Amino acid sequence: MNDIREILSLNGLYLTIALLGSIAACALIVYGAAWKRSELRTERVKKRQGIVVLLGAAAFGIDHIVAPLSLNLQVSFDYYAVHLIFTVLGCLTATGLVLRYAVVPSNGGARFFWTGLILAFTILLFDYANVLLLFRHLAVWNPDLVAMNVLLTFCIGFAVMRLVTLSNRNREHGLHSRWSLPGIVLCGFALFGIPILCVLSVLPLDLYIQTGEIGGNRAFLLPYLVMLGVVCLLFAVPDDFVRIREKLQGMKIREREQHYISLYEHNPDGVIEFDTHGVVTGMNVEAEMIAKKSGKKVLDARFSDLFSGEQRRMVAEHMKLVLGGTPGTAEIDLAGLDGHIQSYALTSLPIVVDRSVVGAYSIVKNVTKRKRDQETIRHLAYHDELTGLSNRRSFEVTLERYANYGDRKPEPFTLLFIDLDRFKRVNDFFGHAFGDLVIKQASRLIKECIPSDAFLARMGGDEFTVILPSVYRRQEAEKWAGRIVERFNEPFEIGKHTVKLSASVGISRYPDDGLSSELLTKYADYAMYDAKQNGSAQYRFYDAASDRTSLAEMKLEQELEQVLEHNQLRLVYQPKFDIRSGQAIGYEALVRWDHPIHGEISPLRFIPLAEKSGMIVAIEQWVLRTACLQAKTWEREGRGILPIAVNVSQVHLMKPDIYESILQTLEETEFDPKLLELEITESAMMHNEEHVIEILDKLKAAGISVSMDDFGTGYSSLSYLHSLPISCLKIDRSFIQKITTDRDSKAIAEMIISMARQLGLKIIAEGVETSEQAALLQELQCYNVQGFYYSRPLSPEQVGQTRVS
Repeated sequence: MNDIREILSLNGLYLTIALLGSIAACALIVYGAAWKRSELRTERVKKRQGIVVLLGAAAFGIDHIVAPLSLNLQVSFDYYAVHLIFTVLGCLTATGLVLRYAVVPSNGGARFFWTGLILAFTILLFDYANVLLLFRHLAVWNPDLVAMNVLLTFCIGFAVMRLVTLSNRNREHGLHSRWSLPGIVLCGFALFGIPILCVLSVLPLDLYIQTGEIGGNRAFLLPYLVMLGVVCLLFAVPDDFVRIREKLQGMKIREREQHYISLYEHNPDGVIEFDTHGVVTGMNVEAEMIAKKSGKKVLDARFSDLFSGEQRRMVAEHMKLVLGGTPGTAEIDLAGLDGHIQSYALTSLPIVVDRSVVGAYSIVKNVTKRKRDQETIRHLAYHDELTGLSNRRSFEVTLERYANYGDRKPEPFTLLFIDLDRFKRVNDFFGHAFGDLVIKQASRLIKECIPSDAFLARMGGDEFTVILPSVYRRQEAEKWAGRIVERFNEPFEIGKHTVKLSASVGISRYPDDGLSSELLTKYADYAMYDAKQNGSAQYRFYDAASDRTSLAEMKLEQELEQVLEHNQLRLVYQPKFDIRSGQAIGYEALVRWDHPIHGEISPLRFIPLAEKSGMIVAIEQWVLRTACLQAKTWEREGRGILPIAVNVSQVHLMKPDIYESILQTLEETEFDPKLLELEITESAMMHNEEHVIEILDKLKAAGISVSMDDFGTGYSSLSYLHSLPISCLKIDRSFIQKITTDRDSKAIAEMIISMARQLGLKIIAEGVETSEQAALLQELQCYNVQGFYYSRPLSPEQVGQTRVS
């Protein structure tokens, strides 16, 4: 034994360096391969693993380069450089193989076998190649020893791979074993021994014999036996890794079981367990309380047998579906011992073991309050909260059902639209709380006046609708509508107060007045407003002929909004004359609408619509701008320039920015403010006196003159005339037309002319159409006139060509 120790330990330093290099390489692979889910292969992990391969290959290279030098054998240095390169490449390949297998999840035994086979073959290949390169002068063929070394190498390769892989998997799950460090040392020792055994397996046997007992006692087998023991330990160490993994998995399984038990026992809802026949096999505490309240034996009973009638059929189908492998939900009702019915939502899930349904779980949740809340919400959605009657939504759904019979023959009915007259005054005077009491009483009174099969709804505020099924004849509709009107003509008591209201009722009939619910409601509403506008406290039937006029006006009002965009307006200019000279002294710009279908539409028709919609402001701004630009065009053409008058409506006059808007237009068109005259009606000036005076003062200060148009038609103008900053009065045409035939009209005109003269105001008579009117005005010393007798409104091209004849 002394001889074998002498051969193997000849250079202890080299052997120590080689062993430490091998152990270091194994430690790098074991501790550097895995790093918290390294299989995710992030860029950082890939880079670190590449470094581990290089360092591990370098450490193994040290082992395989230094280990052969430690033996008491003569080394050939002829191919030493090739030996170094071959060793580095072999170590790099082997390290890469081990690391790759360790970090990539295994796909089965075949991959483990082939990777271990390639690893062992690679180690044997470059180790025996190194032996031939370094000791070719000593190497002999010892089949038994080589075969033993090859077998040990393959065993070492598989053992090292298994240990490194299991250690790596454990660390990825945060597990650590006390055998990790000893395992690394064993791996290092085993891999360190392979190049030593490769050299020993090719030494000539006579060399062993020369050393004495080493040959005779087979002591040269001792390294192989030691390595065999190391291999056995290598296969045993990973068992501890597996045991730790199994312990962790067991802990997780127990923890998961505790989770399921907590979910089952501490669930705030009832949990019931069924077998494959739908028999109840288990319940949690909450489910037991539900069963106790129902007074029924639930455990060990078929669940569907606990119910009867339609509920039993529904529960049976539900259980059949769930036990067939499909989750499902259902709602059940259970009557308690106290007689109260409770509603429960049943959510059932199949229990699947090895792809077979072995039972089911049902979660039972009490939804009684939720259902009641839903019913309340549904009721509120279709009923008026104050009166309890159907609301607008319910009315629309019901009316649609009456009006839409599908393929069946339509059945006639009548729709009443009711509005309480003077209710706003009651609300304003007594308050909304009292108004609510009035509405509730009114709903009761209406209900008393209609047939029992009628549908009554509150549309909102003080409006109600009534659907009278099978009522079609006019006399029948009048009877029921008349009852409502007559009932509200009588006062009724609310607390200590007597309320006097009246009702206006609009009536539309199906199918004569319309076939759709929308039209019937619209027509009944229109008829109701017609009743209110004609004195209220009455009923009116829908009149299609009257409505057509209103519809035409509505359509015209809609088209009016597009006139500026479509360039449908134009201006004409009516001259103002001085009777004495026969010369035109100014022009009044008048707007005309050229409709693409109806032709020219009278201003008397569309101006009121424009005032109603507010479109009049934009139209008058367009008139002012167009008139100013036209006057500048006449000036450039050499026709001269005279004052231009434009009309300003009450709606426009009330705009806070009217002064700024007019001044901006004049600046943009470079029109002289002294040549602009604004004609404002008497009634407009009487509205909001303070605002009007403020605006007129500003206009006067800017040099713009203001005329009072249609003077004499107002009822209070004389008391304000002295305070208004105006420069001219225009006598209304209604007086001029009768000035020669009616003594009163002549007296009024004479008084206006005299008053204007005393106040220092200019005066113009409009609507002069005869020579007699002109002569009388001249006699009364009213010299400025305007009318068809002198000139009709002119197009821009005709201006400047007219004189008094």
